Amino acid sequence: MRSRSQKYCTPTGRRGIAAVEFAVVAPMFVLLLAGIMEFGQAFRIEHMLSSASRRGARTAVINGSTTTQVVQKVKSQCVETLGVKDTDVSVEVTVNGNTTTDLSKAKGGDEIDLTVSILYSKAGVGFFASMFASSTLSSTCTFEHE
Repeated sequence: MRSRSQKYCTPTGRRGIAAVEFAVVAPMFVLLLAGIMEFGQAFRIEHMLSSASRRGARTAVINGSTTTQVVQKVKSQCVETLGVKDTDVSVEVTVNGNTTTDLSKAKGGDEIDLTVSILYSKAGVGFFASMFASSTLSSTCTFEHE
């Protein structure tokens, strides 16, 4: 005859172990998956901002381009690729570090910086979007005026 402690060590006496193990591991696994997805989404947004800033800077270095044209081009690319409103995207264009200079007044050799930024909560959706509502993603590109 078996003792009472041996009764619980048999395969039939361990039926609830899998459920307990799942209950312990599942929350950590779900949190890890959510973090991986959010990181991927932040990386995607950052890549789109980088592409938009590069495109805008290439437009900005051409003679005859204006700040308004460049800002509109960058915002329209962000709207198209990220699916956000153009008012959510912030674009800053500087010529030799001066934000008040219009691109139409830039000369050959001037350094043009273009910075695109957006709040993560405006472009990101998902588990952590509201948690990082005040976080800003941005990208800067610098070219020399032709």
